[in-house]
Amino acid sequence: MNILDSREEIAKIDLGNVLGSVEALPDQCLDAWDKSQNISVPDSYKKIDNVIMCGMGGSGLGARVIESVYSEELKVPLIRVNGYNLPAFANDKSLISCSSYSGSTEETIQNANQAIAKNLKWMAIGTGGKLLELAQEHKVPFYKIDPKFNPSNQPRMAIGYSVIGQLALAAHAGIVSITKKEIEEISKVMAEVVDKTKVEVPENQNTAKQLAQAMKGKVVILVSGEHLTGPMHVVNNQQNENAKNVSFDLQIPELNHHLMEGLKHPESNSKDILFVFAFSKHYSDRVQKRFELTKQVVEKNGIKTFSIELNSSTKLSQSFELIQLGAYANLYLSILYGQNAAPIPWVDWFKEQMGK
Repeated sequence: MNILDSREEIAKIDLGNVLGSVEALPDQCLDAWDKSQNISVPDSYKKIDNVIMCGMGGSGLGARVIESVYSEELKVPLIRVNGYNLPAFANDKSLISCSSYSGSTEETIQNANQAIAKNLKWMAIGTGGKLLELAQEHKVPFYKIDPKFNPSNQPRMAIGYSVIGQLALAAHAGIVSITKKEIEEISKVMAEVVDKTKVEVPENQNTAKQLAQAMKGKVVILVSGEHLTGPMHVVNNQQNENAKNVSFDLQIPELNHHLMEGLKHPESNSKDILFVFAFSKHYSDRVQKRFELTKQVVEKNGIKTFSIELNSSTKLSQSFELIQLGAYANLYLSILYGQNAAPIPWVDWFKEQMGK
């Protein structure tokens, strides 16, 4: 029996119920949208020259998705901050968005305190903690996540809450435009992926299980372009933390200008590396051609590849299609390693040492 076909065998390894969070991602999106509709954002928040989105690890994933999916629609620059300091240019025409699932991420708390010290417009998203205490104290807009559809309680598995919550805040501030119909379409597409890749679907019909088997024992290079770069970073994040596997996400066309010449050495590349390509008809024509040629170059260097074709109708829905598929594949990979996906012992150890 294939262990990936048995909920009972998976549950013996997946002690933190990451599978439950994977299955509930469509519900997270709907819940986040509904719960965020009553948030009030002052009119002054709509008079900005730039938006700065702050967050670390799983709490920073929403900004990456928004940045890539809406790159051609954003009317003002979006800057991501994955560190301690706001950019020096942040001023009264900036809007700062601070995301921390726990509400206690030290870098993001510092970002919020910097915004407060400079009297900048800011808002927050999280489950509670110091961040939301600051938001309430200073009477700024915030979305408090009720993580009922994230049974693992892992920030990286709250991606529906994170992305849709930040999208809702951004929509309230006039940064992007999104409707409930679009959210319902996202959830529908994700539910379709669940139906095709859930535990009960055997490996010969299940792309997520096939991908997990292909990735086992490999250094995984995740390749995307344009609107899928943010979602692919989500997949990368979850592979590192859930499967405890080394992976990197790279983008076309940038990698065409250097990486291809690095495939020759060391000689073990052909044995140790797997390239995973995310294809989309929504890519521009030149980028689609680059994907086909890049795959050929990789295979001519004797390195194995795995192709994912995203088929839903919009850039936004394709992004969540990829996130849902990747979440399943990475959970299955963790099971193939006999690895409980939820604990992150090295991250926890590191935070403990930093706190001393």
